[in-house]
Amino acid sequence: MHAHPSSRSAGRSPVRSMAITWASAFVPGLAHWVAGRRKSAVVIFSLALALLIGVVWLALTTSRTALLRMAVQPGTLTVIIVVALAVALAWVVLVTGSYRVLGPVRQRGLAQAGVILGLAVLSLLVAAPPVAVARYAYLQRDLVTNLFPDDDPNSGLAAGQNGGGGDAFGGRSRVTILLLASDAGPDRTGTRTDSMVAASIDTHTGDVILFSLPRNLQRVALPPGPLREQWPNGFPDLLNGVYQFVTNQPHLLAGARDRGAAAIKSVASYILGIPIDYYAMVNLEGFNEFVDAMGGVTIDVTQRLPIGGLLADGTRVPPVGYIEPGVQHLNGSLAQWYARSRRDGTDYDRMLRQRCLIGAMVQQATPVNVLKHFQELSSATKRLAETDIPRSVLPDLITLGDKMHGGSSLRSVAFVPPIIRTANPDYAKIRRLVKDAINPPKPRASATPPAPPKTSAPPKPASSASSGTAGAPAAGNGSPVDVKSACALG
Repeated sequence: MHAHPSSRSAGRSPVRSMAITWASAFVPGLAHWVAGRRKSAVVIFSLALALLIGVVWLALTTSRTALLRMAVQPGTLTVIIVVALAVALAWVVLVTGSYRVLGPVRQRGLAQAGVILGLAVLSLLVAAPPVAVARYAYLQRDLVTNLFPDDDPNSGLAAGQNGGGGDAFGGRSRVTILLLASDAGPDRTGTRTDSMVAASIDTHTGDVILFSLPRNLQRVALPPGPLREQWPNGFPDLLNGVYQFVTNQPHLLAGARDRGAAAIKSVASYILGIPIDYYAMVNLEGFNEFVDAMGGVTIDVTQRLPIGGLLADGTRVPPVGYIEPGVQHLNGSLAQWYARSRRDGTDYDRMLRQRCLIGAMVQQATPVNVLKHFQELSSATKRLAETDIPRSVLPDLITLGDKMHGGSSLRSVAFVPPIIRTANPDYAKIRRLVKDAINPPKPRASATPPAPPKTSAPPKPASSASSGTAGAPAAGNGSPVDVKSACALG
């Protein structure tokens, strides 16, 4: 029968015992070995070594994509939380047990307080890493379960329901997500979608095409069904009013998680002539919080942009400041003005800048940057964003996101004048441009060689109406524009 403390360690100096205990925190089992409890020391050391080898093996054999896929599965995150907290508790128990097994001379007064303080500090140090892991996993699980719904609006589309492998989205060639920015706020009545961009992603290559729809598109084509039945003669307002109008009609699209968002998704799909699988909407009133949470965003600004200077009724007033040309690292407030400023431009200029901003944020949202600002991003996202992307497809979206960061192309098409007249849109032309952007027609063979270019007069500089503003890609002739090069995203 073992006595405690053992006869070999009884009366050991508290200072020496504390030193051995601190060493034992990093070489588990050392204190037990010194105290003569060799079997216990071997068991403790073996368990710690096995845990260390397991973590290292997981880090070396699991790809970044696989780890990120795990990070969007609530079940896996729950296991991580439990294991991390168990490790933290075990380490604290080991620390206090190591000091106790050494059998130091009992202390009183300040000496005893010093011992307690030393053990408390050591316990905090050893528990901090696993507790941090548990905290990140908890925040991530909370974000996933609160932001992403259980059900899939496109039944049968999800391929990652069990987190397994296989072709993303059941072998589909493209997945399209409608990115919406609403202007909801305390000083506004109702909600209008200020920005509408459909991001069509090639599931094999990660190439992305952004289709920008003008907010002032008129004579909006409505898809067959309840929306067309409600407005048989066409939608009575601009495209950005669909959300608000449908929200004010309780009988329309009943049962949808967000009836307004479901409506604009359906309408945008009908306009573009392609399926839109999901939507993601952010509230512009709080968009600056999201950018600040990411640590800001770097944009190449090529023209001076006024901050303010335009009242709600269209009256021009002196701006309160400017965003100057050049490569700028913008905070949330300035990024919002970059995306929304239109005092010295048009809605179309603003649409083009918004595509640059989307491209910059996608490029700069690296795993390291996201992890660095994870708590702020998680909090802002839960408050400012909503989506119908189900949790079941998140692993496959993670795979797509990894491809998008791996050298894929990012192009854009904007349906603005002179390509499309927003007052009287040619919807057949819009659908044709979308089809050609996704599947470019093969060039026809020419029987005669092209004529050499004329050099008698230098080319005229492009006007801001055709070239875009502030580093934004030009509208061009309806062909996709490379966003990365046009916006100097690298």
